[in-house]
Amino acid sequence: MYELNRTPEQEAEAVIASAEFAAYVETLAAERVSGTGDDLLSDLVAVREGSHRLSTHELVATAVLLLNAGHEASVNVTGNGWWALFRNPDQLSALRADRSLLETAVDELMRYDTPLQMFERWVLQDMDVHGVTLPRGSEVALLFGSANHDPAVFHEPSRLDLARKDNPHLSFGAGIHYCLGANLARAEMEEALTHMAPRMPGLALDGEPAFGSVNGIYHLDSLPLRWAA
Repeated sequence: MYELNRTPEQEAEAVIASAEFAAYVETLAAERVSGTGDDLLSDLVAVREGSHRLSTHELVATAVLLLNAGHEASVNVTGNGWWALFRNPDQLSALRADRSLLETAVDELMRYDTPLQMFERWVLQDMDVHGVTLPRGSEVALLFGSANHDPAVFHEPSRLDLARKDNPHLSFGAGIHYCLGANLARAEMEEALTHMAPRMPGLALDGEPAFGSVNGIYHLDSLPLRWAA
């Protein structure tokens, strides 16, 4: 759905994979009807509001959203984060020397190389944004990557500063659309930095990275590294 210049063969494969995955989730949901499971899918099967419950279609759609959003964004922000650290060795050295930087480092890495560069939303009512009229029903593209480098908000936005305190980045969105898995994403990133930074001091870049072609998503396909003794 998001790949640029996709071929008819890729689209056909995606349709088959989507159908197979939907069938797999339906099977898992049927197994969870007993109510004895202790996992998120069991909770989704059991949830009710009065006499209403999630339909099979709603259940599959929710499971797909949670899995893809939770996996894709976390993987990409981790890869982008290491790419940023290797390009800024002074900041990587600071992180290795001072573990107290972890909390601010995670937010700064999410701001610096934002994994989801663009998201689209529909305008629900006529509004004016800084002199620009947005009519109801129009679609707007929100450029998170640009907003996260706004010099009116961030001091020296092009500089990676793992100790940055004032960091109202929009990588998790905002308002009612704020990322459901924000806390989990932060915890995953902290774990990656906690274990890799001190245990792999000899890692260094070994060439330029290759980037993917998914529309609106800034991510690596590969990051060549070597072990520097």
